[in-house]
Amino acid sequence: MTTSPDIPIPFESYSGSKPFAFVSYAHADKVLVYNAMRHFHEANLNLWYDDGIPPAEEWQNEIAQKIMGSDMFAVFLSPSACSSSHVNREIQFALSENKPMLPIFLEDITLTPSLKLCLQQFQSCFYYKLGWQKKAIEVMRNILAKADSQGQHRHLLNRKSTGEEVLDEGEALWKIMEQVFAAQVNRYSRQNGSSSVTEGKDTEDDKEKKAGFSPVIPVPQRSPAKPKALSAQKTRHPFAVGVIVDEAENNIRQDKPPFSDSYVGDLSWIPSGKITVRVPYTSDVRLVHVRNDFWLSQLLVTQEVYTEVMGSNPSDVDTDGGAEVFNLPVNRVSWLDAVEFCKALTVLAKDSGSLPENHEFRLPTEVEWEYACRAGTTTDYYFGDDPAELHEHGWYLVNSVRRVHPVKLKLPNPWGLHDMYGNVREWVGNSFVNTLLDDTEQDEFRICRGGSYMKKASGCKSSSRDTQSLFHRYRNLGFRVALARLPNT
Repeated sequence: MTTSPDIPIPFESYSGSKPFAFVSYAHADKVLVYNAMRHFHEANLNLWYDDGIPPAEEWQNEIAQKIMGSDMFAVFLSPSACSSSHVNREIQFALSENKPMLPIFLEDITLTPSLKLCLQQFQSCFYYKLGWQKKAIEVMRNILAKADSQGQHRHLLNRKSTGEEVLDEGEALWKIMEQVFAAQVNRYSRQNGSSSVTEGKDTEDDKEKKAGFSPVIPVPQRSPAKPKALSAQKTRHPFAVGVIVDEAENNIRQDKPPFSDSYVGDLSWIPSGKITVRVPYTSDVRLVHVRNDFWLSQLLVTQEVYTEVMGSNPSDVDTDGGAEVFNLPVNRVSWLDAVEFCKALTVLAKDSGSLPENHEFRLPTEVEWEYACRAGTTTDYYFGDDPAELHEHGWYLVNSVRRVHPVKLKLPNPWGLHDMYGNVREWVGNSFVNTLLDDTEQDEFRICRGGSYMKKASGCKSSSRDTQSLFHRYRNLGFRVALARLPNT
């Protein structure tokens, strides 16, 4: 197989079970890249690349699976690579998966601001300098050898963070996992023939999602102490049936002042606690500990803040009578965009000396998001069960005039968090399934929470959730950031 009559592929991509490196590059650079990869291959390094096939949309899932299964990520950088949407997506996804990364510069170039922020923390090699191949081979060999030494325990590298633990795990959990996976397979099969899931058009975003993706959530029980009553019901999606906030010995919650970041503003302190959650597709409940307190931004990331950090604004920019409206939440950001922003924000805070030791900015997990949204409550909304009061707390279908609105115009929840309901949906990190069932396998779908300006009140409850591809961008989809301890610290 060749990519053209004069440029044969150097070797077949690695397909075994040993540690391997994923190689990302622009096809305009394949002569230089193939030459470099031959040296890596001759050094007995296992490499996976696209075998010279031009990238296509149907390859996205295959690429994502290979990145997730790899043990490191090597990217050849050039003007062509920096302008390639495919290379940028692969870099973003590898960063979101916390893959060890080796940037290899094919020529002396100036990176885009977002790439510079994300890649400057990694050791780099330069194609145009003497001895670069030896250095690159040494770096790759050390990383892959370390992964190989861990052997059968490789799958433990990406386990859930220590901030969330599942209690009462046992043989019954495997039965639950089988039920979940079977339901997921059926759901995805029903969606395969639907263009609305993959096209990402605004018109689909303004409609209620089809049955396979729309959260149909019954009213939660008010007490977690009634498992028999709960077991008589079924739910497609998890929801909280009990929330307990850890308190000091004197039973007074010890509030900390907000943490202030020069870009995203104030972040509220979220104390540790417990949340009892219905396991999806089952009648079982699980008690989940949010063992580590964390900080959560009081406001959605705005277009101004996103532009200042990333150098561009992907959003729909609304105007009022011709004048630009400020403090609008950023929108049309994919899950990968949100993760890249968090990593860039971490680098900026670290460089400025304002980042607390052993902390990082990241997306809140789904458990953390709902726990923070509820602020100790188990009612439909943090203010109670009456949807008529929602107009004071969020922008939704009744009061939004079908458009996004500036942040902080509505009342906050008891922990100082604004716009948790309505306005734009919010990307989160690990899902309930990842946390409750210790599931580290992920496909291309991610969770967003909080409803939006196009949702009815029933779609903006504390338990409301939607599922989207991590590549999709919609005009009612944004995010907020968490500041949390690094795993295992």
